[in-house]
Amino acid sequence: MSELTRVSAETKAVVLALVPRTQARTADLRGWTLRRIVDHLGLTIGRYHAWQRRADAQALADTPSVSAQPDQVLAAERAAVLAYALAHPKDGYRRLAWQMIDEDVAYLSPSTVYRLLQDAELLARWKRSTPVGIAPPKPTRPHERWHTDLMYLRIADSWYFLVTVIDAYSRFVVHWELLTSMTAADVRLVIQTALEQTGAQPQVVTDNGSQFTSAEFKDLVRRFAFEHLRIRTYHPESNGVIERFHRTTRDELREMALVNLGHARTIIAAWITHYNEQRLHAGIKYLPPAEYYRGDPAARQAERQDKLARAREARRRCNRERLATAA
Repeated sequence: MSELTRVSAETKAVVLALVPRTQARTADLRGWTLRRIVDHLGLTIGRYHAWQRRADAQALADTPSVSAQPDQVLAAERAAVLAYALAHPKDGYRRLAWQMIDEDVAYLSPSTVYRLLQDAELLARWKRSTPVGIAPPKPTRPHERWHTDLMYLRIADSWYFLVTVIDAYSRFVVHWELLTSMTAADVRLVIQTALEQTGAQPQVVTDNGSQFTSAEFKDLVRRFAFEHLRIRTYHPESNGVIERFHRTTRDELREMALVNLGHARTIIAAWITHYNEQRLHAGIKYLPPAEYYRGDPAARQAERQDKLARAREARRRCNRERLATAA
């Protein structure tokens, strides 16, 4: 029996009746003191005497206060959080919290969701990356800086190459292509298409692969007059925006059987649409990239705070009514 701060009156009465009987039976046999008996039951001597005084006053039952814990999470909210977490096992507690608010599942802060998941042993933990080197200043608008690179992708018995262009400010995938080869001309065409479709003139960050040091790519830089930033050799962290996207994409595609090139393009297109429009990104305050790229992120954040405030008032009202009824 563990020491509890709130125990039913019936349990307290049983303990108070049991201790004297136990003391009487053990006094001659083992010489147990009152403290030893109480300790054996998992209580402190102070709590035992407090219960005894309340029994004498016929006040063993705990009477809840109307003002106690007005912000206590409701049982329905807790159940909704745990069910949602079980349905989204790959998502951390912050992403879960904001997704539930956006989807009108439950309106709880990330810290509250963390506590609920911790109590239920449903927290997912990952090793966080450690920044290396000096990061460039963060962009302040869309198309200020792009990141691009290639990702090898095995489909059936052949290797293909996913080339992606990501906007650093919004994490929005501006353009992508799944190529059958990775020649300089092929990669150049992907970047050229992104530039033509957007009319942007960004900084473009790449590694030092041959596709980005080739004469074809240098000609593209001159033609569109954008700034080409190459990361330090053996320092992929400098291109971390695209590296992180590649890791997320690999995790997403790992459980899917890509049958052929056409099937793979269909699957990747659906994934990138979800990534751009729905998936909450930790690097942009847990909003979908589209909100930053072409939307109004402040509006979504204001909407979330309004939902939290209204839910908090409803929760307090419900808890007050429940406690008043219990009193």
